[in-house]
Amino acid sequence: MVLYVDILIILNLFIDYFLLLSSAVLLKQNAKKLRLILASILGSLSSLFIFLPTLPPVCMVLVKLMIGFCLVLIAFGYKTKIVFIKNVLLFFAENLIFIGIMFFLWMFASPPGMLWKNGVTYMPISPTILILGSIIAYFATCLINFIMSKRIECKKICSIIIEFNNKTVKINALYDTGNCLTEPFSGKPVCVCEYDSVFKILPKNLIDFIQNSLDVTDNFKSDGRLRLVPCDTITGGGILPAFLPKTVMVLCNNTEYEYECYVAVTTNKLSDGEYSAIIGDFK
Repeated sequence: MVLYVDILIILNLFIDYFLLLSSAVLLKQNAKKLRLILASILGSLSSLFIFLPTLPPVCMVLVKLMIGFCLVLIAFGYKTKIVFIKNVLLFFAENLIFIGIMFFLWMFASPPGMLWKNGVTYMPISPTILILGSIIAYFATCLINFIMSKRIECKKICSIIIEFNNKTVKINALYDTGNCLTEPFSGKPVCVCEYDSVFKILPKNLIDFIQNSLDVTDNFKSDGRLRLVPCDTITGGGILPAFLPKTVMVLCNNTEYEYECYVAVTTNKLSDGEYSAIIGDFK
């Protein structure tokens, strides 16, 4: 059988791109197109393994694992261990499904000119079929994205911009109508944020308080904008240090809302990367 390297690379470039894009859609990762393309190029170049002698199953699995880790790292970067593991597992799950389909076609349908070797797929394909397949894959991805966006909309994920000491951070937040946490003295609502997501704008005394794990009875130096907020729902009971930012803007449904609130900081993870803050009623 004659193998054409250009068809091999282009075919696997499209396959890897849409597998990575599907992972990004399903996990709501804001992956940049350039990163997806670079990862897909690496994946397509790895298809040249088809020219090697047939690898033992163990070697093929190890090679695929290493390539998969590299592709996910290039496409999505490394945020947290949990998020990275979720990205890797979903990408591998999609690959296993794809490999199963290809193996089934190779064993039972045997399309003319199709070759499946060392986990790499090759089949002679015309530009028309390639374009048509790309369009179908695109609309399938859009359908998945639509379904997932409906799920996210039900959970009411929005973006918030917090400004403090001439610095700003923009993070995703869960709008939880059941979040009635308030600062005891002023009665202002409290937005709870993960420590890592707002670290760069935190006041120094609040950072010292968190990093030194000070007790409530310790001196908590306040300049009038810092408070200790009792919390019984987010951390299972305890005290959260909080500060009063200059502004908090909520971006929801293409509309901006100014949210006058304290920002409490927790070292616990609020989600697996989908959002890193929880807000109450901001309207």
